[in-house]
Amino acid sequence: MAITINGSGTITGVSAGGLPDGSVTADDLATSLDLTGKTVTLPSGTGGKVLQVVQNSYNTDTQNTTTSSADTGLSATITPSSTSSKILVNVSQLIGGGCGSSNNLVVYLSIWRGGTEVKEFTGSRSDNVSALFVSYNNSFIYLDSPSTTSATTYKTTFRLDTSGDGRYAKAQWANNWSFITLMEIAG
Repeated sequence: MAITINGSGTITGVSAGGLPDGSVTADDLATSLDLTGKTVTLPSGTGGKVLQVVQNSYNTDTQNTTTSSADTGLSATITPSSTSSKILVNVSQLIGGGCGSSNNLVVYLSIWRGGTEVKEFTGSRSDNVSALFVSYNNSFIYLDSPSTTSATTYKTTFRLDTSGDGRYAKAQWANNWSFITLMEIAG
């Protein structure tokens, strides 16, 4: 096919890769690139970069008195840009508890993706609580592989090791702030 330049400066007939190196400068490119509906393949060695960050906070006192998982109220939603992306979940959450006698008290914290529990952590632990409330700021991190490009909600739950005996646990004790940060990491 012949190369043609019309009166407005438009060139036709050039095959992909047919221009010599350096003939297109940054000024020739659009200021933004619409990739809606396109698949982007990153060059080798580009994995591990942070693509986006979402953070949410919550400060409403939430109580649990059972060994069943209860929502803490803390959650955040992220929409991964690729199915190969990983999500780094970083949580800082104040959890405390007490019981009616001198017994040990253990509170477990979990990260959930949608309706699936992805990781449980041993959070607050106190020996010989003796009816006193003990609170701890729990920080935990988990790297998840959701394999989706749909909006994905992460939340935390908490539960007691044993119920009864006046045992209770509270997230965001006295309405203190808890935080969840989600980071999309290129796969």
